[in-house]
Amino acid sequence: MQQIDIIVRQIIILTLLGATGFVAGKTKYLPESTGPILSKCVVKLTTPLLIIATMSQYSFKGKTLETGLFIYFFGLIFLFLSFLTSVFMSSRLKLDGPAASVYSMCSTFGNVMFMAYPLLTALYGTKGIIYAIFFNLSNDTLLWTLGIYLVNRHNTVNWKDNLKHLINGNTVSFTIGILLSVINFQNLVVNNNTVAAAYRLFNDSLGKLGGTTIYISMVFIGIILSEVKIDGVKGLLQRYPVFVMSLFKLILIPAAAFLLMSLFDGILDPFVKKVVVLQLGMPAGTIVAALASQYDSDYKFATENIFVTTIASVLTLPLLAYTVEYIKLF
Repeated sequence: MQQIDIIVRQIIILTLLGATGFVAGKTKYLPESTGPILSKCVVKLTTPLLIIATMSQYSFKGKTLETGLFIYFFGLIFLFLSFLTSVFMSSRLKLDGPAASVYSMCSTFGNVMFMAYPLLTALYGTKGIIYAIFFNLSNDTLLWTLGIYLVNRHNTVNWKDNLKHLINGNTVSFTIGILLSVINFQNLVVNNNTVAAAYRLFNDSLGKLGGTTIYISMVFIGIILSEVKIDGVKGLLQRYPVFVMSLFKLILIPAAAFLLMSLFDGILDPFVKKVVVLQLGMPAGTIVAALASQYDSDYKFATENIFVTTIASVLTLPLLAYTVEYIKLF
């Protein structure tokens, strides 16, 4: 199946990038301060640029907008369900403080761009990538609000201080991206030579800098993994929360979404269920580790979650792709 080839290819790319960081960290080829510096570059510089560059490319209207809005709202619903489930499970696993917050973030926020975009494009062509943007919007809506609160709440119990952290380069960029989509910025690019020239200049410079986000993130994760010490089978078993999180993130939550959304078959555009279920089943997002490092949270735990879910998704994503494409419940 073509989707399996796409998934395996993306996993190999991620692995090679992570391995580069791992070797550089293990051999001390890079200074010890490299990890925190890279995380700051990702969170404060490249990700804001990536958000603007991505969202400025699309304008939505008609049937596409209607279907996309359903994807956006169902995305919000199931992402929040993932969060609530993670809160319950983290308490059962006796996680607290930064570890509990990181557990919730990894459970909720997936790699909805680097992994999902190539897969959805392979499955559904241009239509797939356009609808994937709407789920990405729901993911980012919660990531840059609830996610920032979670990753920072161990630093202060003052809710006003936490709210201040919601105003950052990423939320500002996200707001700008929404405005660009609403005003149909691409229409201006097509019809105005001055705007088109400025847009190309931005895309060829700052936009490409934003495109390095995933690469820098994976090198950062490799460096952090080089610091993780596992004492044989016993050490592996002590990390059982990672495997519990992976079970919910990759299988149980997407399965629940598939079952519930099957009730709306015949009412909703089939793409709503396909996109939402596949996006929910993506491995934990690499941005979580960078944010955890930026806010002095448990970034090593975040890195372990990302590593395990990414490897496991080689098996789970093809299964999900087959399920949404061929299995009918009602």
